[in-house]
Amino acid sequence: MSSHHHPHQKVVLITGASSGIGAATARWRGRHGYRLVLGARRADRLTALVAEIRNEGGVAESFAMDVRRLEDVQGFVAFALDVYKRVD
Repeated sequence: MSSHHHPHQKVVLITGASSGIGAATARWRGRHGYRLVLGARRADRLTALVAEIRNEGGVAESFAMDVRRLEDVQGFVAFALDVYKRVD
């Protein structure tokens, strides 16, 4: 099986994705064929991480958000559904 064909293509939302465990999880999942929507308050770091994942052949989008704000969380999920038509 080629490295570019991943049967699952799951859509995964990751909050706190701009640093630490969130960023590490995003990088790993990006390399393993997951379609990602990364959320965090630091939009600049998110943009850089999305670029890094895409450069490695991954699929990712970013959404600036604060998990403490319900409307941000709802917007995050709505954005993921709009982009990928599903959330796993």
